[in-house]
Amino acid sequence: MVTAIDTLLRERKLILVTGKGGIGKTLVSCMLARRAVALGRRVLVVEQSSVAQIGPLLGFAEIGHEEQWIGLLGVANFSAAGNFRDYVSNHLMKSHLLDVVLSNKIVHSLFTAIPGFGELMLLGRLYFAQNLSKKTRPDLIIMDSYASGHFLSLMTTPDAVLQSGLAGPIVHHTTAVKKWLEDKNQCSMFYVAVAEDLVISEALEFLPILAEKSPVNLAGIVMNRSLPELAEAPTAQKEGVQDALAFGAKLGNLATQFMAARRERQRLAFKKYSGGIARQAVLENLPVWYLPELGAVAEPITTEAVDLFLGGANVR
Repeated sequence: MVTAIDTLLRERKLILVTGKGGIGKTLVSCMLARRAVALGRRVLVVEQSSVAQIGPLLGFAEIGHEEQWIGLLGVANFSAAGNFRDYVSNHLMKSHLLDVVLSNKIVHSLFTAIPGFGELMLLGRLYFAQNLSKKTRPDLIIMDSYASGHFLSLMTTPDAVLQSGLAGPIVHHTTAVKKWLEDKNQCSMFYVAVAEDLVISEALEFLPILAEKSPVNLAGIVMNRSLPELAEAPTAQKEGVQDALAFGAKLGNLATQFMAARRERQRLAFKKYSGGIARQAVLENLPVWYLPELGAVAEPITTEAVDLFLGGANVR
């Protein structure tokens, strides 16, 4: 598991992490970042959220639009307004009037109201940080990205712009960004899920669409919060849920009953996923990494926690 993930962390320039909201993609992003730093890479972790989440996990007190670094680890919370300002200042306008123009409420309302404009500026900001910045550039950018639906919109924005009939610098820059995203040797994405029936159903429906429409290569599924038995042998649990519950009752242990029922639900969800990918050619050979359930994780994340999280995983 660690070897397979390490290869991606060593070789990629951009890793995007998405999935259904609330299932651990922020934790996965931060764990991957810590691991990449341990491998000697200079890593920038990016989010775009009104509430900063990666800071406490990575040991940063505050996070803003500008990059902050501690050793090889950097963080940033790219805001829509900040991305727009960066684009204008880096590509279109370099004058003392810039702040005056961008602080104008009409201008601000205009760029925030255009469909897909914020997503385009975000992709451009990632591209600039990795390829054009005059500052010391990161070896790897890991983005704790949007939840599934919004993420798909982010991934389809370059095509929408290029097919819009627009011309000029913005089309030139969008073309460069899309070409970069399409490079499988530089850019990849992970989809985070958990072995629960509803989440698996949504993943089976969403992933083929994402794989078809996204310019970024889908590198694998990260199945978070997997109980130990599932991570070690997801098909080995042969007892039915009633047998498992009966066994727990005989022990007089309600916790055992709860965990047995949860393992059974995960087993059935994994079985559903296995059956679903058999009908989806695009998912057939996609690796699935099972990350163990750790419970509460201390902040900031320690190297020991990363080793336990990634080292305790299995891949299928």
